[in-house]
Amino acid sequence: MMDQYHIGEIDPSTFPKKATYKPAKQAHYDQDKTSEFIIRILQFLVPLAILGLAFAVRFYTKTS
Repeated sequence: MMDQYHIGEIDPSTFPKKATYKPAKQAHYDQDKTSEFIIRILQFLVPLAILGLAFAVRFYTKTS
């Protein structure tokens, strides 16, 4: 049955050559990115600190 569908042979010299791996270039160190990182950390930590302070005040000023 294979003889019925066999068309021909592929010439191996026509195969495309495998590309060599080239690592991606890393972005240069940018001072602006670190300031953005600090702002994001502060946006997360400041509300947590306020919440912790509110719970501490509530706990220590609670009268039994």
